[in-house]
Amino acid sequence: MLRSVSQKILWVGRATIFLVGLAVMLAMVLGLASAALAGTGVGDVFNLGKKNTVGQLSQLVGRSDSAMLKVENNSAGGDATALNLQVEPDHAPMKVNSSTRVSNLNSDQLDGKDASTFMPASIYTVDETVEMGSNVTATVRAVFCDEGDVPISGGFSGLGSQTQIKQSSRVFYVGRPTWWVTANKPVGPEDTWTAQAVCADFGEMHK
Repeated sequence: MLRSVSQKILWVGRATIFLVGLAVMLAMVLGLASAALAGTGVGDVFNLGKKNTVGQLSQLVGRSDSAMLKVENNSAGGDATALNLQVEPDHAPMKVNSSTRVSNLNSDQLDGKDASTFMPASIYTVDETVEMGSNVTATVRAVFCDEGDVPISGGFSGLGSQTQIKQSSRVFYVGRPTWWVTANKPVGPEDTWTAQAVCADFGEMHK
Protein backbone atom coordinates (compact mmCIF):
# COMPACT_ATOMS: atom_id res chain seq x y z
CA MET A 1 0.00 0.00 0.00
CA LEU A 2 2.76 2.43 1.01
CA ARG A 3 4.77 1.49 -2.06
CA SER A 4 1.82 2.17 -4.33
CA VAL A 5 1.26 5.62 -2.81
CA SER A 6 4.96 6.46 -3.17
CA GLN A 7 4.94 5.50 -6.85
CA LYS A 8 1.92 7.71 -7.48
CA ILE A 9 3.61 10.63 -5.74
CA LEU A 10 6.74 10.17 -7.89
CA TRP A 11 4.60 10.00 -11.03
CA VAL A 12 2.82 13.24 -10.12
CA GLY A 13 6.19 14.91 -9.36
CA ARG A 14 7.67 13.84 -12.70
CA ALA A 15 4.56 15.04 -14.55
CA THR A 16 4.74 18.38 -12.78
CA ILE A 17 8.42 18.82 -13.64
CA PHE A 18 7.66 17.93 -17.27
CA LEU A 19 4.83 20.46 -17.49
CA VAL A 20 6.91 23.18 -15.88
CA GLY A 21 9.80 22.46 -18.23
CA LEU A 22 7.46 22.50 -21.24
CA ALA A 23 6.00 25.82 -20.11
CA VAL A 24 9.47 27.32 -19.75
CA MET A 25 10.50 26.04 -23.17
CA LEU A 26 7.36 27.42 -24.81
CA ALA A 27 7.86 30.75 -23.10
CA MET A 28 11.43 30.95 -24.34
CA VAL A 29 10.54 29.89 -27.89
CA LEU A 30 7.55 32.19 -28.15
CA GLY A 31 9.50 35.00 -26.52
CA LEU A 32 12.38 34.64 -28.95
CA ALA A 33 9.98 34.40 -31.88
CA SER A 34 8.20 37.50 -30.69
CA ALA A 35 11.51 39.34 -30.33
CA ALA A 36 12.64 38.21 -33.78
CA LEU A 37 9.41 39.36 -35.45
CA ALA A 38 9.07 42.62 -33.55
CA GLY A 39 9.17 45.69 -35.75
CA THR A 40 8.80 43.75 -39.00
CA GLY A 41 5.30 44.70 -40.09
CA VAL A 42 2.65 47.40 -40.15
CA GLY A 43 1.46 48.22 -36.63
CA ASP A 44 4.39 46.56 -34.88
CA VAL A 45 6.45 48.29 -32.23
CA PHE A 46 9.58 50.19 -33.28
CA ASN A 47 12.46 48.50 -31.50
CA LEU A 48 15.56 50.50 -30.62
CA GLY A 49 18.88 48.90 -31.41
CA LYS A 50 17.31 46.45 -33.87
CA LYS A 51 16.53 46.36 -37.57
CA ASN A 52 12.90 47.33 -38.13
CA THR A 53 11.45 46.36 -41.49
CA VAL A 54 8.20 47.61 -43.01
CA GLY A 55 6.89 48.24 -46.52
CA GLN A 56 4.72 51.27 -45.81
CA LEU A 57 5.18 54.89 -44.79
CA SER A 58 5.62 55.63 -41.08
CA GLN A 59 4.49 59.10 -40.05
CA LEU A 60 4.99 61.36 -37.06
CA VAL A 61 2.25 64.01 -37.16
CA GLY A 62 1.39 66.59 -34.54
CA ARG A 63 1.61 70.21 -33.44
CA SER A 64 4.62 71.69 -31.68
CA ASP A 65 6.24 75.10 -31.35
CA SER A 66 9.60 73.36 -31.67
CA ALA A 67 10.96 70.33 -33.48
CA MET A 68 8.84 67.19 -33.73
CA LEU A 69 11.79 64.82 -33.73
CA LYS A 70 15.31 65.14 -32.34
CA VAL A 71 18.15 62.72 -32.98
CA GLU A 72 21.22 63.41 -30.84
CA ASN A 73 24.46 61.49 -31.02
CA ASN A 74 26.78 62.27 -28.12
CA SER A 75 29.63 60.15 -29.42
CA ALA A 76 32.92 61.93 -30.18
CA GLY A 77 33.95 59.25 -32.67
CA GLY A 78 35.19 60.26 -36.09
CA ASP A 79 32.24 58.62 -37.90
CA ALA A 80 29.55 59.75 -35.45
CA THR A 81 26.54 61.40 -37.13
CA ALA A 82 22.99 62.08 -36.04
CA LEU A 83 21.34 60.79 -39.20
CA ASN A 84 22.22 58.34 -41.96
CA LEU A 85 20.04 58.35 -45.10
CA GLN A 86 20.72 55.65 -47.69
CA VAL A 87 19.01 55.13 -51.06
CA GLU A 88 19.62 53.33 -54.32
CA PRO A 89 21.90 54.97 -56.92
CA ASP A 90 20.45 58.04 -58.70
CA HIS A 91 17.78 58.55 -56.06
CA ALA A 92 17.52 61.65 -53.85
CA PRO A 93 18.12 60.86 -50.15
CA MET A 94 15.26 63.11 -49.03
CA LYS A 95 12.44 65.44 -50.13
CA VAL A 96 11.43 68.83 -48.75
CA ASN A 97 8.41 71.06 -49.40
CA SER A 98 10.01 74.40 -48.52
CA SER A 99 12.54 76.64 -50.26
CA THR A 100 13.40 78.45 -47.02
CA ARG A 101 17.11 78.56 -46.30
CA VAL A 102 18.27 76.15 -43.58
CA SER A 103 20.76 77.76 -41.20
CA ASN A 104 24.12 76.00 -40.79
CA LEU A 105 23.34 73.52 -43.58
CA ASN A 106 26.46 73.58 -45.72
CA SER A 107 26.86 71.90 -49.09
CA ASP A 108 30.12 70.52 -50.42
CA GLN A 109 29.20 70.58 -54.08
CA LEU A 110 26.64 71.96 -56.52
CA ASP A 111 25.96 69.84 -59.61
CA GLY A 112 29.13 67.89 -58.82
CA LYS A 113 31.33 71.01 -58.71
CA ASP A 114 33.16 72.52 -55.75
CA ALA A 115 32.17 76.03 -54.66
CA SER A 116 35.55 77.38 -55.79
CA THR A 117 34.64 76.41 -59.37
CA PHE A 118 31.91 79.04 -59.45
CA MET A 119 34.23 81.85 -58.39
CA PRO A 120 35.86 83.75 -61.25
CA ALA A 121 39.62 83.53 -61.57
CA SER A 122 39.64 87.28 -62.26
CA ILE A 123 37.25 90.20 -62.83
CA TYR A 124 38.06 93.06 -65.16
CA THR A 125 36.29 95.86 -67.06
CA VAL A 126 36.09 96.70 -70.75
CA ASP A 127 35.33 100.32 -71.71
CA GLU A 128 33.98 101.43 -75.08
CA THR A 129 33.85 105.10 -76.08
CA VAL A 130 30.56 106.10 -77.70
CA GLU A 131 30.46 109.21 -79.91
CA MET A 132 27.07 110.63 -80.85
CA GLY A 133 27.26 113.44 -83.41
CA SER A 134 24.81 116.29 -83.79
CA ASN A 135 22.63 114.36 -86.24
CA VAL A 136 22.70 111.06 -84.28
CA THR A 137 19.54 110.47 -82.25
CA ALA A 138 20.04 106.80 -81.24
CA THR A 139 22.90 104.37 -80.89
CA VAL A 140 23.62 100.83 -79.76
CA ARG A 141 26.91 99.64 -78.33
CA ALA A 142 27.76 95.98 -77.61
CA VAL A 143 30.69 95.66 -75.21
CA PHE A 144 32.45 92.29 -75.51
CA CYS A 145 34.59 90.53 -72.93
CA ASP A 146 37.57 88.42 -73.93
CA GLU A 147 36.72 85.23 -75.78
CA GLY A 148 35.27 82.68 -73.37
CA ASP A 149 34.72 85.17 -70.53
CA VAL A 150 31.30 86.29 -69.29
CA PRO A 151 29.87 89.79 -68.69
CA ILE A 152 28.36 89.73 -65.19
CA SER A 153 27.48 93.41 -65.05
CA GLY A 154 27.91 96.66 -66.93
CA GLY A 155 26.83 100.23 -67.28
CA PHE A 156 27.73 103.67 -68.65
CA SER A 157 29.26 106.95 -67.55
CA GLY A 158 29.85 110.51 -68.78
CA LEU A 159 26.43 111.02 -70.37
CA GLY A 160 25.43 114.44 -71.63
CA SER A 161 22.46 116.16 -70.04
CA GLN A 162 20.12 115.25 -72.93
CA THR A 163 21.25 111.68 -73.52
CA GLN A 164 19.00 108.95 -72.11
CA ILE A 165 19.87 105.28 -71.67
CA LYS A 166 17.09 102.99 -72.91
CA GLN A 167 18.71 99.63 -72.19
CA SER A 168 21.71 98.39 -70.24
CA SER A 169 21.72 94.61 -69.88
CA ARG A 170 23.42 91.37 -70.84
CA VAL A 171 22.25 89.87 -74.13
CA PHE A 172 23.50 87.28 -76.60
CA TYR A 173 24.84 88.87 -79.73
CA VAL A 174 26.59 87.10 -82.61
CA GLY A 175 26.53 83.88 -80.60
CA ARG A 176 28.15 85.09 -77.38
CA PRO A 177 27.14 87.03 -74.26
CA THR A 178 27.80 90.76 -74.34
CA TRP A 179 26.82 93.86 -72.37
CA TRP A 180 24.34 95.81 -74.49
CA VAL A 181 23.76 99.56 -74.09
CA THR A 182 21.31 101.67 -76.13
CA ALA A 183 20.88 105.44 -75.88
CA ASN A 184 18.77 108.24 -77.38
CA LYS A 185 19.26 112.01 -77.64
CA PRO A 186 17.74 114.85 -79.69
CA VAL A 187 19.24 116.31 -82.87
CA GLY A 188 21.70 119.10 -82.19
CA PRO A 189 23.91 118.48 -79.19
CA GLU A 190 26.88 116.17 -79.56
CA ASP A 191 27.77 113.70 -76.82
CA THR A 192 30.70 111.42 -76.05
CA TRP A 193 30.30 108.92 -73.22
CA THR A 194 31.48 105.48 -72.09
CA ALA A 195 29.77 102.08 -72.17
CA GLN A 196 31.29 99.47 -69.87
CA ALA A 197 31.14 95.72 -69.27
CA VAL A 198 32.30 94.02 -66.06
CA CYS A 199 33.75 90.68 -67.14
CA ALA A 200 34.53 87.47 -65.27
CA ASP A 201 37.11 84.89 -66.25
CA PHE A 202 35.88 81.51 -65.01
CA GLY A 203 38.76 79.58 -66.48
CA GLU A 204 38.04 76.23 -68.12
CA MET A 205 34.47 76.14 -66.78
CA HIS A 206 33.17 78.36 -69.60
CA LYS A 207 35.82 77.73 -72.21
